[in-house]
Amino acid sequence: MFSTIENCLTLFYGLFTSKNHSYHLKTQKKEEPKEMKKRSISVLVLVGFVLAGLMVTGAFAAKDEIAFDAPNGKVTFTHKKHSETLKIDCLKCHHTWKQGQTSGKKCLECHKASAEGKTLSVKDAFHKTCKGCHDEAKKANKPAGPTGCTQCHVKAK
Repeated sequence: MFSTIENCLTLFYGLFTSKNHSYHLKTQKKEEPKEMKKRSISVLVLVGFVLAGLMVTGAFAAKDEIAFDAPNGKVTFTHKKHSETLKIDCLKCHHTWKQGQTSGKKCLECHKASAEGKTLSVKDAFHKTCKGCHDEAKKANKPAGPTGCTQCHVKAK
């Protein structure tokens, strides 16, 4: 298997570094432009299948569990539980995304340690979004997540 990966990498290197021709692996024989075009198309199709396979298997999916290191204890967030089990709309938390997007800005790209203008600090943004959602659920007599400080923030032992 390793030699196959090595051959693919060597092939990619040859395709993208040679000027008007590439070389067959190990033979150093010049390849005709028509053969090179066929090989390039084959490689691109192979790369497409590999990427499609990775997307189908969920290799690019969001992490199931995300941990935030806070001064008063680590906060662990279960993304899968919130998105799949509780069916919370992505836009509820990812407020800068547009409907249908599955990636975009991360919280810390806008929310910093301290508030800047109208942008909340990261602490206030998490408390408003996460704790706020849990408080709303609790008031509506629905299953709610933690609302107390030490329920979310867990200090290392």
